[in-house]
Amino acid sequence: MDFEIQIIRFLQAGRTPFFDGFFQIVSNLGTYLGAAALIVLLLIFNRRLCFWYLFSYGFVYLVNNVLVKNLVQRPRPFDVSSTVLNLGDAVTDFSFPSGHIACATAIAIFLGYFLFQIYKKRNERIWIVLGCSAYLVLVAVSRMYLGKHYLTDLIGGFAISAIICLLGIWFMRTYYKKKKEEKIDENKS
Repeated sequence: MDFEIQIIRFLQAGRTPFFDGFFQIVSNLGTYLGAAALIVLLLIFNRRLCFWYLFSYGFVYLVNNVLVKNLVQRPRPFDVSSTVLNLGDAVTDFSFPSGHIACATAIAIFLGYFLFQIYKKRNERIWIVLGCSAYLVLVAVSRMYLGKHYLTDLIGGFAISAIICLLGIWFMRTYYKKKKEEKIDENKS
């Protein structure tokens, strides 16, 4: 855990008012603000995917914030080390796993999946993956810069969310494939 405190100290050593504000904005994009933006986008362009996103997001929230946080009860970095500053909003819940990065992961996976349906060329898809990855890295760095999370909190939140969201997409694809096959069988009768 000491190396994780050192990472946070390193990030906070470069503090400026600009970075304080910038990383607070980025951090907010990894929570309800980003989730709401994706919901609006999906409601307009892909209601089916919106349903599965909301289902997966709800399950991520339940597992991450209700179950695992309360089971592990890891204190925040600023509660453990007096050299770590708590910047931005006040948080009182536990540190592991990161809810912000779990939310950001769900946003990135479903946004990426949505964009993959529109953009088929390899170079376009590379840019989608790079953009979603850059978003996740920025949210992760913001949470450490603000003193809210350890690196392992971020990895845990990412892993939980990625597994649940990828399973959600798999269930969605399986469900609609089955529905399509049933419709074909129905039309043959």
